[in-house]
Amino acid sequence: MKQPKQRYSRVKSKLKRMTISILTIFILLVSVHYLSTANLNPVIKPAIAETKQDIPKSNSIKTNLSTQDLSYVLINPETNQILKSHNPDTQRAPASTLKLITGLIAIDVLKTTDIIKVGTEVNVEGSRLGLRPGDQISVQNLLTALYVNSSNDAAAALAVKISGSIPAFAQRMNEYAATLGCQNTHFTTPHGMPEPGQYTTANDLSKIALQFIENEELMGFVQEVSAHVQWTDAEGILHNAYLQNTNRLLEVYPGDKGLKTGTTTEAGQCLVTYVSRPDGDLLLVLLGSKQRYEDTILLLDETWAEQRPKAALKGLAKDPRSLILSPGLF
Repeated sequence: MKQPKQRYSRVKSKLKRMTISILTIFILLVSVHYLSTANLNPVIKPAIAETKQDIPKSNSIKTNLSTQDLSYVLINPETNQILKSHNPDTQRAPASTLKLITGLIAIDVLKTTDIIKVGTEVNVEGSRLGLRPGDQISVQNLLTALYVNSSNDAAAALAVKISGSIPAFAQRMNEYAATLGCQNTHFTTPHGMPEPGQYTTANDLSKIALQFIENEELMGFVQEVSAHVQWTDAEGILHNAYLQNTNRLLEVYPGDKGLKTGTTTEAGQCLVTYVSRPDGDLLLVLLGSKQRYEDTILLLDETWAEQRPKAALKGLAKDPRSLILSPGLF
């Protein structure tokens, strides 16, 4: 007959093994959940960059914005709720971010199959496709160049086709912006090159961006990482151009759906970013930055960290099982 001491020792040993097994299974489950929901961020370097600024990885150690003399508005586009803002109503030069409204007007007036014969309006400085007076090009190719390469000559060609002159188109831009509720905005060009009296605010530009993301056709252009466009010159010779998107967050920041870059000495570094993920959407308008990609990633990462627990708790109230299914909790 076994002694009580021996039986106690065996029971104790079994309980210990069971405890270790349960703890091991729990750790494995948590690890699998964490790996399946981790913010993986492979960096893909584009062939052509608008600046030489390196893009930090998401969740990198950075706690301060590049400057306090910037403006931003971060919005939940599903509810239009402003989640974060800083200097949202400060009037600033928009640079090429105003091309968002240029395209909104163009897509409403023109067909993408329309062919435009350009004039001297394409003799503009800054980023260019390379059009010359007398060239013929489709609206499809102009919009591609406008949003992939941020081409100023494409913007000018669209403006003159629609309104007959740059000033007339600028007036149309201002009227359109007013219908969206923009109260601190005045445009004088379709491309954003510096001019006296041309300004917007992060708050106003967010209203334009919210309108833009509702247009599926335009959203297709801003998400193209690279593109091929072609046109014919006055002698009928075919020209081709292969473009790389100026937005370096595309295919780098998880869920990034593009929108618009902008850079001038007056405006600083600007970036409008729309991100869509299974756990929500965010729209960020950033103007006057010194490190736009770092600032954008910092603001977006902070907001994801704040929003995920709220979304998880909201789901938990409806279905307790959502606790183990919510991303970002572990």
